[in-house]
Amino acid sequence: MENEDLGRLLLQTAYLEGDFVLRSGRRSKYYLDKYLFETDPRVLRGIVHGLAMMIRERLAVGEQYDRLAAPELGGVVLGAGLSLELGLPLLLVRKASKEYGTTKRIEGRFEPGERVAVVEDIVTSGGAALMAAEALREAGLVVSDLFCVVDREEGGAEAARAAGLELRPLFTSSALGIAPTPR
Repeated sequence: MENEDLGRLLLQTAYLEGDFVLRSGRRSKYYLDKYLFETDPRVLRGIVHGLAMMIRERLAVGEQYDRLAAPELGGVVLGAGLSLELGLPLLLVRKASKEYGTTKRIEGRFEPGERVAVVEDIVTSGGAALMAAEALREAGLVVSDLFCVVDREEGGAEAARAAGLELRPLFTSSALGIAPTPR
């Protein structure tokens, strides 16, 4: 599926208008419901294919990823699909360590020094993805790239850069024909 067709399908499937409070606390007149696009096999397949192509392009120019990582909950479906598509092991990053079982914040096997690409759904301010990257770095992993489905163009790229990450979106709000919400 061409990127332009995928963008239209994503909007048809997950674009909502109204008055929404985003994870960042900001209000928005539109919402891209990740659960609608992540649970639709046709859209999910296209997104995973598009993100996989982006990651393969990075690998082709010499970037190295030993693993993928996805913050809970929205990034998990994308991370699982990409792990299967690319053959890279996946780490799941919790918002906080659980208080039972292994009490791990990062689920999956890894060795300090390995290079990890973070995968996220929607980036507004970058909060969840940046917290995941920080947890990965605290565990000794090397993180420099953050791939996402949509960058809402509301400060996430700047916040990622300030944290030493390059935000690599499959789509931006403006590319989808959506005017970014003023900050």
